[in-house]
Amino acid sequence: MISMFLALNAMMTIAYGTNLGVVGQIYPIQEEDFLSFIERKMTIMQQNGDWQHMQKNIQQQVSKHIDRPVLITTITKTSKHRTWDYDPSVIVPYDLHDTQGNIFAKAGTTVNPLVIIKLHTALAFYDGDDAEQVHWAKKINQIYHGKIKLILVRGSISTQENIFHQPIYFDQQGRLTKRFHIEHVPALVYQKNLHLKVEEVLP
Repeated sequence: MISMFLALNAMMTIAYGTNLGVVGQIYPIQEEDFLSFIERKMTIMQQNGDWQHMQKNIQQQVSKHIDRPVLITTITKTSKHRTWDYDPSVIVPYDLHDTQGNIFAKAGTTVNPLVIIKLHTALAFYDGDDAEQVHWAKKINQIYHGKIKLILVRGSISTQENIFHQPIYFDQQGRLTKRFHIEHVPALVYQKNLHLKVEEVLP
């Protein structure tokens, strides 16, 4: 027993206190170049099919987003008729010149664009996922004989284009509904004299 203990002690002394030299070749520790890492990962993904699968998923997500943009969650369905006037006048921030360089509107002047440009088509805002509102859009489209822009706040653009066989627009980020102070749909915007009439209507 004593001889075994002495032998074990001797081995531990050798292990902790003796330089055993170099075993194999030593390489410096280096981090892999980031671009090289990306290229290597892409090559592996291309070889095992992951790259093609990822591309397909991205294309599907982009197509889905284009066809059905982010809905405007603040807009709800109209429960009562409401109407008001919208004045499109703006204060000119700087002098406006014509093609000859003549100033036709000085900075600080209030200008109503409807004096110069007429709104020849009405704007109809509606929810494409609501069958009742789609039916309303069909009726209002017939009343205006197609001289109307149909604008979604929710729904599939391609589905609505298949129904109406005309371009369908989407109120991206609610910019138009915010500008006209529209809170409920369906809603209609059209020109009356030198202002715009805004109506939230019952479908």
